[in-house]
Amino acid sequence: MASRLPKSSRRSGQLCLMATSFIVSGTVMGSDLALNGSFEDGLSDWSTSGQVSIDSESWLGGQSILLQPTESITAEAWQRIDGLQPQTRYTLAARVRTNNHLTPPILGIRNGPQIDKATGWVAVGDEDQWIEQRFEIFTDQGQTSIDVYLQAWKTTLDAQIRFDDVRVYEGRIDPPQPDPGKPKFAGAPAFSTVPDPGENIILNGDLSDESGDPWTFGIEASIETIDGQPAIQLISTADTSRANQVTGLALPPNSSWTITAEARVDPGVISNLYVTGSNEFFANKAISSTSWETITLPVSTGDEWVGNIKLTLENWKNQPGSAWFRNITWSATGEEWSPTTDQTPAPQLETLETNFNNGLDPDDWLISTKTWGGDNGGVSPLNVDIVDDLDNGLPIKALRLQANGDLYDGDIQHYGRSTRVGSAIATRQYFASGRYTVRAKVAPELGAVTAFWPFHYIDYQKGEAGYWHEPNPRRNTEIDWEFPTDLQGTGEEQAAQYGIDPTEIAFTNARTNSWGGQFGGEGGEHKGRRVLIDSEGEVVDLAQDSLDGIYHDYTIEWHSGSDLGDEGDTRDEIGCVRWYFNDILIDELDDVAFGQGNVPYRAARFWIGVWFAAAGYGDEVGWGGSPDFDETALYIASVKIEPFNEPRDTWVRETVPNIEWAMPDQYPDVIPGESCSADLDGNGLVNVVDLLMVLEGWGTPAGDVNGDAQTNANDILFLIDLWGEC
Repeated sequence: MASRLPKSSRRSGQLCLMATSFIVSGTVMGSDLALNGSFEDGLSDWSTSGQVSIDSESWLGGQSILLQPTESITAEAWQRIDGLQPQTRYTLAARVRTNNHLTPPILGIRNGPQIDKATGWVAVGDEDQWIEQRFEIFTDQGQTSIDVYLQAWKTTLDAQIRFDDVRVYEGRIDPPQPDPGKPKFAGAPAFSTVPDPGENIILNGDLSDESGDPWTFGIEASIETIDGQPAIQLISTADTSRANQVTGLALPPNSSWTITAEARVDPGVISNLYVTGSNEFFANKAISSTSWETITLPVSTGDEWVGNIKLTLENWKNQPGSAWFRNITWSATGEEWSPTTDQTPAPQLETLETNFNNGLDPDDWLISTKTWGGDNGGVSPLNVDIVDDLDNGLPIKALRLQANGDLYDGDIQHYGRSTRVGSAIATRQYFASGRYTVRAKVAPELGAVTAFWPFHYIDYQKGEAGYWHEPNPRRNTEIDWEFPTDLQGTGEEQAAQYGIDPTEIAFTNARTNSWGGQFGGEGGEHKGRRVLIDSEGEVVDLAQDSLDGIYHDYTIEWHSGSDLGDEGDTRDEIGCVRWYFNDILIDELDDVAFGQGNVPYRAARFWIGVWFAAAGYGDEVGWGGSPDFDETALYIASVKIEPFNEPRDTWVRETVPNIEWAMPDQYPDVIPGESCSADLDGNGLVNVVDLLMVLEGWGTPAGDVNGDAQTNANDILFLIDLWGEC
């Protein structure tokens, strides 16, 4: 479910462009525009190449089209569909079948859409099955025709690929239902949020959701109806049968709960209900009653937070029958912690402004433990610290995000390795259009990528309508500032202007990427490669500035724009993204006036991190270079997110928002500075007496408090910032 604010309650920053007049249809569905899509008239209305024939094995009617590729020749059939409306949504659908998932049927549209698209994936379990495939396209400006094509790509494998019931409709059509006798399509997986007191921590504990989600079922484990109610049945065989659920919550220290369930076993069977977690958290209950009884399992935490909570139901192997469980309940105290506070992200309308004088607040920020980007050890909370630093001569508490390169030989390990381990944080809440400013010193070593980015991720399931809108079920909302990089692809012209080698990976360059998340995967993104310049037009070397202790402001200004409420595809105000370096415009992207563009509109968590792009890049370990260093670090002085709250902003859940975050007790402590240099009289206070002493030493080193061997206005500012108790 998506959430949007009414237009009357929004305030908007300056928008980018006004939309021109155009037509985009929504849910219309009229007659089928494809000709002979069921192939009952043979190959009439279709052109072919390669080995293509009519086959009697079909989904609809008596015939289908069979494509058999060879090692050197792709088999293909295509049809030109004329008489369409320009700048309009159309849906292509078909039934497809393959004898090998490694030779998937390719269903596509080209020569007329705004974005050429094609499907080309079949799950292992769908081999030799007729499955539905479909997606949507928009015709381009001035285009009234498209080509629909069916394809079997050349291969050495024995491939038999069939298509049937090819359909093309104007607009969006309703999602399909499972074929008769097939199970219900899976929906988005369930996940936990911060529970209210008394709420059941165990999701689907009454088993009312017949899919079983989010329970994980092992061998001979299933939901069955017994005595008029759904229950989990575990059948003992030569293998142990289990069902379990990972809660996604962290349990506070020194707290207690009671887990209850109704359970029974067949004669001679003894089963178990137990719970495990970090810090050796464990509790177990054995069950031997052959009639239904309510069992209770008391659990308690010690002096530390407990994560990785898993409840397991078990029937050990080689026992003479089944164990049954139902109505499983674990009542929350309300003190449990989840990375995610709401099933659908709540609109964030107020500015979030963070410095780190009081540390990193787990109410506002999460620490990631994920991994991505190839051969690396991910990001670890052990690399996150709060430290003392100077910004333009003034003392600050900075967030230090460390990255351990290939020469690191310290004790920090993550995902089984100690090298190529970075660190990252993200906002706990989701923000949409707005101005995002990070004041930072980048990690100044090649191979470590400094990045600031809003990010939101969906992997649609077949039970969700969005699965059927694109060839790829994945939607990726992301806007990037990333350093260092080369300039290949879109930065060659600017490289020539400034005399920079576009192939060199350098800290004079930035990546400015944007994915709108409107069509599948990461295809079609805006790939910015830009040179960083100052107010005088001179090239800036971020690595050297970082080594010199210089902080810079990095800003993403994100305008989602406005639409007419039809899935965001009919703009009346066009959005844009702008990337600023110290308020100097470095790059900008305007959205399209219709259809699908790369300016996001879904609210996202805002990420800050240093990580290792290590998937190979020419002669380098990754596109950020080779990490031939021991340690480096990114320093953050402050973060400010100012929401614009524009009409197109949409808040919709991520698929798995709770995966791999640090618990509250893994956050860094704020360590007081060893001395208070502004306390000139040594009484533990910075006050008027110290200010007078600075004034007395004006123009000489005698009143210096900021360490530059001079006494001037900078010392007064430094002193005022430390005013009070040291």
